[in-house]
Amino acid sequence: MTSPGKVAAVYAVTSAKETGALAVEKVAEAAVGSQYSSLTPTMVAGQPYLLGYNPAQDHFDVYQFQPGAPWLTPVAAKPAIGAGKDIVNAFTLGNLPYVIVYTAGNGVFEVYSINGDLSLSKPYVFYRNHELAISKGFTTVKLFTQLGQMVVLGYSMKTGYVAMYTASVTPVSATPGTPPLLMLPVWAHPWAPGWTRFAFFQFGGENFFLKTNVADPAKLNVNIDHILDTLSAGTVEVGSHLPLSDALDLSNVEPFTLGDGDPYFVAYISKSGSATLNRFHSDGLGWTPVAKFNAQAGAAVATPVTTADGKLFLVFA
Repeated sequence: MTSPGKVAAVYAVTSAKETGALAVEKVAEAAVGSQYSSLTPTMVAGQPYLLGYNPAQDHFDVYQFQPGAPWLTPVAAKPAIGAGKDIVNAFTLGNLPYVIVYTAGNGVFEVYSINGDLSLSKPYVFYRNHELAISKGFTTVKLFTQLGQMVVLGYSMKTGYVAMYTASVTPVSATPGTPPLLMLPVWAHPWAPGWTRFAFFQFGGENFFLKTNVADPAKLNVNIDHILDTLSAGTVEVGSHLPLSDALDLSNVEPFTLGDGDPYFVAYISKSGSATLNRFHSDGLGWTPVAKFNAQAGAAVATPVTTADGKLFLVFA
């Protein structure tokens, strides 16, 4: 018997082409090693893996994901990144997988390339302690691609400060053993404090994101922004004060895309386990709920996982 908080529940998501509705089926429960603050999907050599991280540990627990039993298989690799990291993301650049970890206290980004044996390179390290785009104190870090560029957005819920950086491949590594990467600041701006649960998605190659302001529950605001093609021009609001059910109670909002390219997001309430799948409207002014189900209650993460053949699963842990 596994202890509470150490079980991951896996749900398969399929689309009914005739109606556009989504069907959700619980397909497995699997033991995991900890209550993770992040469970980050990555694709290595065509195989999906999940990187489980708890800030109390100094390494990732790595699980191979399979669309069938045993679903989540722990692997021997325990790639070390150090304890106390705040945010973890993964991305692909130049056909190679990377993981980027962020520490809010010192504003440091560490970017590792992931080797075929799931070991990590030495980190490429980046931070900014002066304008443009000071990198300290972010509570949100999200990655997206813009006109062929990899872009990192950081935001501080406390101060409202937001900044963007590009990440690109260089001809050679600046330091032996580190990835040949270069991060550069491109934009910074003062927003209102209190924004959380960012969910990035695309229409026609253009980047948008959903976010919720919870600074004052009496003035709850859910909106969608558009990232302009010229990154130094920043973002523009598309829709404001949009109706999102249980917006104050949500613990997780995560975007995903199905095989037809349509963007969706899952909205999850950890306390109850209630989960809703929503399809974004093409005008960027809202969404339509397309499935509602009771997921595992008490999960800290809700992670969409796409397999090499395009099947989608949601992992709650």
